[in-house]
Amino acid sequence: MEGDDVRNRIRGDQPGSCLAGTTARLIKQPEIKKGNEGMTYFSRSEMSRRIESLRKKLAAANIDFAFMHTADSVFYMSGVPLLSEWGRPMWAILPVSGTSAVCGAALEQETMEAHSVFDEVLAYGDDENVVHTSLRMCADFIARQSSGTVRIGIEEALMPVGIHRALTARFSQAEFVEISPLIEDLRLIKSDEEVRLLELGGQLAKIGANAFLEALHENVTELAVAAHAVAETNKAMGALSINGLTSTYAYAQFGDHTLTPHLHPTSRRLKRGDLIALNIFPVMWGYCTELERTFVFGEPTQAQKKPLDAVNEAFDAIKLALKPGVTMSDMALMEREIFRKVDLADYVRHGTGHALGIMIGAGGREERGELRIYNSGKLMANMVNSVEPAVYIPGVGGFRHSDVMLITEDGARNTTDFPRNIGF
Repeated sequence: MEGDDVRNRIRGDQPGSCLAGTTARLIKQPEIKKGNEGMTYFSRSEMSRRIESLRKKLAAANIDFAFMHTADSVFYMSGVPLLSEWGRPMWAILPVSGTSAVCGAALEQETMEAHSVFDEVLAYGDDENVVHTSLRMCADFIARQSSGTVRIGIEEALMPVGIHRALTARFSQAEFVEISPLIEDLRLIKSDEEVRLLELGGQLAKIGANAFLEALHENVTELAVAAHAVAETNKAMGALSINGLTSTYAYAQFGDHTLTPHLHPTSRRLKRGDLIALNIFPVMWGYCTELERTFVFGEPTQAQKKPLDAVNEAFDAIKLALKPGVTMSDMALMEREIFRKVDLADYVRHGTGHALGIMIGAGGREERGELRIYNSGKLMANMVNSVEPAVYIPGVGGFRHSDVMLITEDGARNTTDFPRNIGF
């Protein structure tokens, strides 16, 4: 496949089509019915599994309520997708036993009612300070189910200081306990339904990468290339899923812009000899996949070829080494050793890979799934991790590939398989 014209790898026979020729099947949302006819993307059994698993952990830690505030955890536990708070908090309250609730802004009421698998929906308006109003409603809800001092689990590591102060002032009789590791422990191993969603993301990523390549020509802007990639990815999501919900994004970086891998697209124009960083991130229902490639628009110079070859070697070696039981730090050390042999180890600026899953907010990264030198944890089946070895050389550029790998019982499967040797 490396010798094929990459731009035609996914395209079908119909002009402008990025869907024909794919093996993707239509993905239908599982329907689940409950008292208020609520629905979420995941099945009732999947959501019940999450709830009961967290309740067992709460009981073991003698915690009365899980009180979650991050969009990632609210969605994971309740099914309510909040892609942006717009300055209004949302809370998910799960008692160790008894009635659960989601509390959010009135303008999210229909969303909460449609998607929550929790028992009650609490909606507040903008007539008063939204933090104080929402916390008062949550405190009243908890008070109805308990008396005296209660132990409340919060995502303390991810909570802004001001919110934490308001929280402790409102719940003056409560003892607060950190529960972020309990939720992270659940999220690290993906269920079969999560895997299917992430694998669809892998198919969408390849369609988006193909569209990115289609848009490249001399003098095109980063903005135009990224916009085309996102548009085609979203079109594909609509065609391949019954009810896709997206916050997909893409980065196109030319030349020295590749040194800043999270740089948003600009009006910079492409010229011959530029290094190009292709970055496509399909996000469906808050679950993020990524596909990244680096290549040269034209013939690579020796200064460009050396790091590209090293990144290619590390990329292939690490993906081949992934399997259950492998220590995550060893993957990072493997990358460093490959780069050390060609005197590039000093140009590493970030970890070798990270866990994939819900990444609605900045707190969405799952620390225990990071392929980093300090992480002594071991890979387990149904973990989903990126592999993205990279070097960033001032005056030359940033060189990085990334694939999303599903850890299987005896190895790993690439969900974003796409050529890495791309030439123009």
